[in-house]
Amino acid sequence: MSVAAKHVDCSKVTNVSNREKSAETMNTFDVIKLILPAAAGSFIEFYEFGIFSYMSTEITENFYAGHGGSLATWGSFALTLAVRPLGGLFFGRLADRYGRKLAMQLTISLMLTTTLLQGCLPTFYCCGESWGWAGFALVLILRVLQGLSAGGELSTAAVFISEVAPRESLGFHLSWISLTGAFGAWSVASFVVFLFETALSKEQMLLWGWRLPYLSTVVPGMAILLARRYLKETPEFEEMLKERAEQTAQSSLEHGSDAASDKDVLRMLLKDYKLALLVGSLGTSTFGVLSFVPPLYGVTFIKEDYGLPANYVTLSEMINFLIPALLAPAVGLLVDKWGAGRVYGLSLFIGGVLAPGPFLYWISHVAQDQAIFTLFIGQALLGLCLALTTSVFLWVVELFPVHVRATGVSVTYNIGVGLFGGLGPFISDAGNKVIDPKGLLSAPAIYTIFFGVVSFLAVVGSRFLGKRGVMRVTHIRESPY
Repeated sequence: MSVAAKHVDCSKVTNVSNREKSAETMNTFDVIKLILPAAAGSFIEFYEFGIFSYMSTEITENFYAGHGGSLATWGSFALTLAVRPLGGLFFGRLADRYGRKLAMQLTISLMLTTTLLQGCLPTFYCCGESWGWAGFALVLILRVLQGLSAGGELSTAAVFISEVAPRESLGFHLSWISLTGAFGAWSVASFVVFLFETALSKEQMLLWGWRLPYLSTVVPGMAILLARRYLKETPEFEEMLKERAEQTAQSSLEHGSDAASDKDVLRMLLKDYKLALLVGSLGTSTFGVLSFVPPLYGVTFIKEDYGLPANYVTLSEMINFLIPALLAPAVGLLVDKWGAGRVYGLSLFIGGVLAPGPFLYWISHVAQDQAIFTLFIGQALLGLCLALTTSVFLWVVELFPVHVRATGVSVTYNIGVGLFGGLGPFISDAGNKVIDPKGLLSAPAIYTIFFGVVSFLAVVGSRFLGKRGVMRVTHIRESPY
C-alpha cells in the first residue's frame, strides 16, 4: 500500500473525531467569528476585479488607447486570471505543506499591495508617452502578481472553512465567501464606482478619479490582514501533520530516507485524482464565465451601442451581484438540506444553459427609451440565476481529501474560473468583431452557453461515476449531495 493510501486510511477516523470535538465546543457565532477573516479575504480579490471591469473605459483611455484599445484592456484582465492556476498551484502546495493560515496571510498581503500600487501608476493620459509606457509595463506586471495571489486566496479560504465548520452546516458557512467576497465585493465595488462616476465629471474620472477605488482598498485590506493574524490551523490539517511525521519517521527507519517531500502533493494529485482535477476544472468554469461575461462584458458593449450613462450601467451591475450576495445564506441552507451536487447542477442548467442567450438578445433589442429599465430588470433576473452558484464552493472542496485538498481545489478552481472564465470577455470582444452582436446568438452568449453545457455535463457525469465507484465526489460529507 502506498504512503498516500495509508494516509487516507488512517486519517479518516482521526480527522473526523478531532473535527467533531472542535465543533462540539463552538456555537454558530463562534464558527462565524472564526471563518469570517478567511471568507472576507476574497473581498479584496473580487473588489479589484470589479473596479477594473466597471472602469474598463477609464482603464482603456489611460493605459491602452492607441495601444490595443478595449481588446488590450480585456486581454490584461484575462492575463490576471490566466496565471491564477500557477498561483493556485504554488499557494495550494504551500497550504498543504505548511498550513492554511500561512498561505492566506501571504495571499492577502500580496493582493492588497498590488491593488494599491495599480492606483498609483503613471499613464499615457496623465503623464505623457514616456511615463505612459512605464505605467503600461507596470500594470501588466502588477496584474500578473494580482492573479498569482488571487489564485491561492478563495480556494484556500474555502478549504479552511470546510475544515473548521460543522459538517451539517458546511453549505451555510461556505456561503459567507459569497456574501463577503465573491458577490458582496462586486456589489460594493460597483456602488463605489457609481458614487465616483456620479460625483465626478467624465474628465475627472479619466484624469484621477479612476485611482480612488483602488486606493480605498487599504481600509478593508488592513482590517482583514490584522484579523488573519489570530487564525488557528484547522484540526484536520494538524492531525495530518502528526500522521505525516509518523509516516516519515517510519519510512526513515525502513528505507533510510525521507518519504514525504514537498512534491508528494502534486504527484499524488496527478496519479490518484486525475478525474477529480478534470471534473473540477470543467465544472467550475461556468461560475467564472457567469460572473465575468453576461453581467460585465455583456452590458459593456450594449452600453456603447445605446450610449447609456456609465453610472447607471454600473448601478445595474451592483444589483446583479447584490442579489446573489444577499441570497447566499439561504442558498447555503438549501445546500445543507438538498446537497451541493444537486443545487450546483441546477444552477448550471438555469444560469449557464437556459438564461444567457435570451438575456443578451433581449437587452440588445429593446427600444432606446426602454434600455435602462430593461437593463436593470435583466440584471436582476441574471442575479437570481447567479445566486445558486454559491453551491460551487462546497461542490469543489468535496472532490479532494485533506492531504491534497488545498492544492486540488486551488488548481481546479483557478483553471475553471481563472482560465476559462477570465478569457471570456477577451474572446467575446474578439468574437463581436466577426459575429453580429445583435444576432440570435452573440459571441458572449455562445461562449457562456458552451461552458454552461460543459460544466453541467461534468457535474452530472461525476455523479454517475461516483455511483459506479470510478471516482469519489464526496470526501467530507456523504449526504446530502
